[in-house]
Amino acid sequence: MFWRVLPVLFVVACTSPDDERFVVSDDTGRVFSRAYEQVADLYIEPKLPADAAWPGLAKLVALDPRLQLERTGDSLLLKREGTVVERLPRPADADARAWGAATSAMIGAARRVSPTIDALDRDKLEQTVFEGIVGSLDKYSRYAPPSVARDQRASRDGFGGIGIQLDREDLTRVVKVMPGTPAHRAGLMAEDRIAKIDGVPTDAIEKVEITRRLRGPVDSSVEVTVARAGLPKPLAVTMKRAFIIVPTVEEQREDDIVIFKVSGFNHSTAQQLADRVAAARREMGPRLRGIVLDLRGNPGGLLDQSVSVADLFIGETGPIVSTRGRNPASQQYFRAAPDDIAGGLPLVALVDGGSASAAEIVAAALQDTGRAVVVGSASYGKGTVQTVLRLPNDGELTITWARLISPAGYSLNEHGVVPTVCTSGLGSGDEEVARAVKRGLEASLQRASLDEDAWIALRKTCPGMNGEPRDFELRVAKRLLSDRRLYTRVLHPRPPSFASSRAESTGAP
Repeated sequence: MFWRVLPVLFVVACTSPDDERFVVSDDTGRVFSRAYEQVADLYIEPKLPADAAWPGLAKLVALDPRLQLERTGDSLLLKREGTVVERLPRPADADARAWGAATSAMIGAARRVSPTIDALDRDKLEQTVFEGIVGSLDKYSRYAPPSVARDQRASRDGFGGIGIQLDREDLTRVVKVMPGTPAHRAGLMAEDRIAKIDGVPTDAIEKVEITRRLRGPVDSSVEVTVARAGLPKPLAVTMKRAFIIVPTVEEQREDDIVIFKVSGFNHSTAQQLADRVAAARREMGPRLRGIVLDLRGNPGGLLDQSVSVADLFIGETGPIVSTRGRNPASQQYFRAAPDDIAGGLPLVALVDGGSASAAEIVAAALQDTGRAVVVGSASYGKGTVQTVLRLPNDGELTITWARLISPAGYSLNEHGVVPTVCTSGLGSGDEEVARAVKRGLEASLQRASLDEDAWIALRKTCPGMNGEPRDFELRVAKRLLSDRRLYTRVLHPRPPSFASSRAESTGAP
């Protein structure tokens, strides 16, 4: 996913000559007024508030099969088993705040006449309406209720915590302890079991509450009791929470190359990577032959971080990516600065069908500028930017607002990045490594000049692979980095001349 985070703005009031119920005086009305305004203003395609609101209200009444929703020329009607139970004046299609007030009024009416709907809390009802709203947009637009949005913001921006990663299925099992964090200093270890938090047994806590109880204000204290295999009794430790930013860069050194696995793009990704590259160059010195940037399975993240990561390596002034949308603010152009943190070392980027959005920005920029050989299979093809809007209820509305254009001028949306060295359909033997490299040497298409049909055809030659990343792509990367001449030939493939093509087709020497 690709994020651009905007500040929250609150809708205070709305007046309408038609009905006093169109005054936005309640929290729910403010939430939806804000949402409709931003969809109308920022969404990549023109979308009237009425066309966003109606699918949301339809989703609401679908919760109770006895309810029906209708709109006539001048009215909105809510019916229960065919009998009108609420009639509202129909707002003008472009009046976002009036539609926000009408949405709130319809939710209130539905609760009055439907025990099924009345049994649901406010967050659930708002989420239901939003599912209809974003369902009328595109597959990347979405809504996060307050509880989920808070976790998303923590993932992007950091949070007060102790520095452990828990199993997604079993939130009491410690999967990883981050170095230098309170948990690391307190001696917590992978495979520890969280037995108590501040004296409360975790089996008495809702699973979704475990993470929230471990987090809190920076410098606040939390007591964690863990059960560990081999210890006769649980171990209780008290820690002061610290500011935690989830690491997104992992490093592996193999002989004379260094491999950086980038799992996402949060606020610190570029700095993490810059620090690690600098350390590798300092510690390995002239022995360092090349770098692998592993973007396989990377779902994306923050736009500015993908630009910064690409800028670390490009090394000369030139384009990184541009964005194009309907709102004037979505027209952006990002250029690289004239420096390369890797000092021109050979660079290979790995992608697959799970590489999306921000990962595709980096791979396309490195490929189009001739800075890296891209190895793997076609990327996901999510060439759009989403704006994240914080709503008055503390939830988040994410809407698509721009398309991404690579330095070579093609749209990444649906097309994605097609590697120079394609590994799709290949096995794992040494002869397959040579075959993959041969594919790269034969690459000669000028991608910037491709039309839509040609793009579809090119992508089909290297279908995206998903699942657990293979060692095979790393072996191909190592083969390229072990031979500087071979690497250079693959990095700058030359299209065959007319004469050489004719000679090949006729069998001439």
